[in-house]
Amino acid sequence: MLAPSLKKSLLTWLLIPLLGLLTLASVGAFYVANKSATDAFDKALLDPIQVLSQHIQLQKGMPVITLSPESLRSLFTDAYDSVYYQIAPLNSSRHIGTLNLSVPPHVSYKPQFYSATLKGRDIRVAVMRLNLDGTDDDVIVQIAETLTKRDRNLYETLLIMIMPSIVITLAAIVLVGFGISRGLVPLQKLKNEITQRSLSDLRAVPESNVPIEVRPVVHALNNLLANLAAAIDGQQRFLANAAHQLRTPLAGLQTQVELALRMDMPADVHAIFTQLLDATQRATHLANQLLTLARVEPGAMHLASMQRIDLSQLIEPLIGLALVQTQAKHIDLGFELSETALTGDKLLLTELITNLIDNAIRYTLENGYITVRCYQTPMGAVLEVEDNGLGIPESLRQRVLERFYRVDGSPGNGCGLGLAIVDEIAKSHGATLEILTPELGRGTRMVVRFSPPAGE
Repeated sequence: MLAPSLKKSLLTWLLIPLLGLLTLASVGAFYVANKSATDAFDKALLDPIQVLSQHIQLQKGMPVITLSPESLRSLFTDAYDSVYYQIAPLNSSRHIGTLNLSVPPHVSYKPQFYSATLKGRDIRVAVMRLNLDGTDDDVIVQIAETLTKRDRNLYETLLIMIMPSIVITLAAIVLVGFGISRGLVPLQKLKNEITQRSLSDLRAVPESNVPIEVRPVVHALNNLLANLAAAIDGQQRFLANAAHQLRTPLAGLQTQVELALRMDMPADVHAIFTQLLDATQRATHLANQLLTLARVEPGAMHLASMQRIDLSQLIEPLIGLALVQTQAKHIDLGFELSETALTGDKLLLTELITNLIDNAIRYTLENGYITVRCYQTPMGAVLEVEDNGLGIPESLRQRVLERFYRVDGSPGNGCGLGLAIVDEIAKSHGATLEILTPELGRGTRMVVRFSPPAGE
C-alpha cells in the first residue's frame, strides 16, 4: 500500500477541521434563521387577532364578526400562504370560521403558538383568549397559516448567512492548497537536485536551503552518500589494484609460455603448455576487464576525460585487429561509418566498441557476417554492431547485462563481463543499450544511442 503524499496529508488535516467548522456554522445558522423566522411570523399572526378583537360580538351565545365580507376576505388573504381563522365561545364546542381545530386547554389572555396539521398540510397556529368589551363573555380566537413563506424566508436567510462561509471556505481551500504547494517547493527542488544527478555523483546534498524540519533527513542522506562513496572507492581501489597486480605477473607468465612453445618438446608437454597459454590469456583478459569495470563504476567517472569525439574516428583504428580475428573464422566484416559527433571519454568508448565487436566475433559462426555502423540522428549519435550469430533469447536480454552471467551453452571461454562493461560505459555517458534481433530474424543487433552533444 502506497503512503499518501505529504501535500495530500497536509490538505486532509487542514481541510477536515475547516469543513467541520463550516458544518457547525451551518447548523448554528439554520437554528438562528429558523428561530428568527418563526418568531417574526408568529408575531405577524397576532395582527388578525388584534383586528378581530374589535369586531366580534356574541349573539345568542355565538360569536359574530361585524366586518364586511370584503374586509374579512382581505384580512385573511396572503400572497404565499393560506390563512384560516376560528372563533369559539369559551367552554363551547361550537365555533365559526374556516378552521376546524380543537381548542387547546388552558388558553390565556397571552398569545400561544403551536404547530398542527390541516388537510395534510403543516400549519402554524396562534391562539388567544379575548374578553369582549362591555361583557363578561370570553371567546377563543385561533389564527393559522401554512408554512410556505416561512420556509422560503428560512432558506433565503440561511443562504445569505451560509454563502459567505462557503465562499470563505472555498477561498481558504484554494489558498491553503497554494500555500502548501509553495511551502513544499524546497522539497521539490531537493527532489529535482537528487534525481538529476548521475550515478557517479555522490556529493553531499546542500543543507543550507533545506527547511529545518527536513534537515535531519538530508543530513542522514549525506551520511549515507559519504559511506556509500567510501565503500565504492574502497571497492574500486581493491579491484583496480588487484587487476593491476595480476597483469604484470600474467604478462610475464604469458611471455615465458610463448617462449617455451617455440622450443622442441614432446607432443604431450607441448599440449600442456598450449593449455597453459590459453588459461593465461583468459586470466589476462579477465584482469583487463576487471580493470575496465573499475573505471566505469559509479563514483569513478570524475576521473574520466570527457571531450567531443567523432565516433567513426574511434572505430577506424580498430578495423585492422578486427579483420585479423574475423578472417580466422571466415566472417564477412563490414563497416558503415559516417561522421558521428558525441561527448565522451575516448578510452572508455574505445573499450565499449572493442567489447561489442569482440562479443559479435565470439558468437558468430564461420562464414557469418558482422556489420559495424555509426551515424548521426536528430536525437543523437547511434552505434550499431549487427551479426547473424547465435543470438540472445529475448527472455535473457536483460540478464546478459549482469556481471559474470553467460547464456548456457555459449561457445568460447568468455568471462561474462563484456556486455556488463558496455552497459556501464553507456550509462556513464547517458546512453542506452538495446539488444534487438536483425531484420533477417537471426543473430543480434546491439544498438547504443547517445544523447546529442552539449550545446546542440
